[in-house]
Order: sequence, then structure tokens, then C-alpha cells
Amino acid sequence: MIRRETAIVTDPVTVSDPQPTRLVRVEAFALDAAFAAVFGAAVGAPVPAVGKVTDAPAGPVIWAEPKVVLASGDAAALARALAEVAAVSDVAGAWRRIDLKGPGWRGRLMIDGLFDAEDPAFGTGCVAATMLHHAPVMLCPTADDAVAVYVAPSFAGDLHAALSR
Repeated sequence: MIRRETAIVTDPVTVSDPQPTRLVRVEAFALDAAFAAVFGAAVGAPVPAVGKVTDAPAGPVIWAEPKVVLASGDAAALARALAEVAAVSDVAGAWRRIDLKGPGWRGRLMIDGLFDAEDPAFGTGCVAATMLHHAPVMLCPTADDAVAVYVAPSFAGDLHAALSR
């Protein structure tokens, strides 16, 4: 981006169009061994630690808040499998995913962001909830040079435009 008498130079970043997700909200009745065992069998991955993301066969499994995980997958199948240990809600329509790829993704998130995305401790497997260009988002680095940004559909178009500038 170039403004009169100023220049901002950033490393290259590609920004994907907003993509639908298959996220399912899983709220454990209790975070105990029974929940962990049933969840692991149903999802194919362990319950992520606080502030972390794990990979499962159906996609990412994201720690969202105490006792709440966002798991990728079939909501009806997860509801059946987890009925005894958790409340399950299909929230796929509540999220869009925008992928940023390239060495400049951290700098791009620092423009009008409220989170220190340049902190090297914030790497693959982490998750952070914050605001970005006035939109509430979840940030999940997926590689050293990539991050997935989860945002509500109502903000997705404007956020995509802002990140693409």
C-alpha cells in the first residue's frame, strides 16, 4: 500500500477467499477422563490443551473456552457419539475461514490488530481470540508461513478486503 509521501513495505502474503467450515461446538459436561476417551474416539484426536489446536482426520480441533472445543466434522454423528458426555451444536454457519500464506502474515495481522502476532511463541498449534479490523476473530497458525483466520460470515467480506489491501 502506498500513500502520498509514505510507503509501507510488507513481505508477500496471499489471502484466500472466505471458505465455509465444518465446525461443531462441543461443550463437555465435565472435563474428565470419560469425556476425553469418548471425544478422542469420536473425533480421532485428543482434546486440545488450553489455547491450542490439534489436527484430526476431519480437520482442526480448536480449544475455544473452558470445557468448549470446536471440532471439524459431521455434527449429527458427533452429537450421537458424544450424547452422554457433551452438548453438541452445529456452528458451521457461524464461521468462515480465511487463510493467509507467505512470510508476511504476521506483519499483515499487526495492521489494525489487537494481538501481538509477531510473538514467536505464537506458532503452529496455537489459537488466539482477538479483534482484527473491528471483527472478532480466532487466529490459528497452521505453519511457519501460514495462519487460518476464523471470522463470522457477516464480517468475512470486509475482513477479506482489509487483509487483501
